[in-house]
Amino acid sequence: MLRSVAILLALLIGGVICDPVTKFVDCGSKAGKIDSLDVTPCPKIPCELPRGTNAQIKITFTPSENSTSVKAVVHGIVAKIPVPFPLPDTNACDSMAPACPLKAGTQAVYTSTLQVKSSYPAVGVVVKWELADAKEVDFVCLEVPARLV
Repeated sequence: MLRSVAILLALLIGGVICDPVTKFVDCGSKAGKIDSLDVTPCPKIPCELPRGTNAQIKITFTPSENSTSVKAVVHGIVAKIPVPFPLPDTNACDSMAPACPLKAGTQAVYTSTLQVKSSYPAVGVVVKWELADAKEVDFVCLEVPARLV
């Protein structure tokens, strides 16, 4: 009986501490650790992104190496095919706090706005967002399931 109570208590505590919804998948962050991700609007997974609006992404991460430059690269993966998504500014340092250079072990926040054009088809997509150094090693690589509605 005591063992059952201990297991139940452990499960309840784990349920409170752990988020049951996976908000993103780390797809190969090699030079950093993703601390958090905030996509607005995204009340549930998959993120429903209305066409003709903007979505904002905020990635909080901790680099494990120093870097003077960071490049943002975005792909929409449809039917397992990555399609490059053009960003107005791929220089992630322009959207980073604290500003570049990045220091190993010091948390940074990257914020960007993604235009979801009304001309885009209503489709399910995995948004792959990478922040890479000058050698194209990812500080951040994350994937978020989304639906363009």
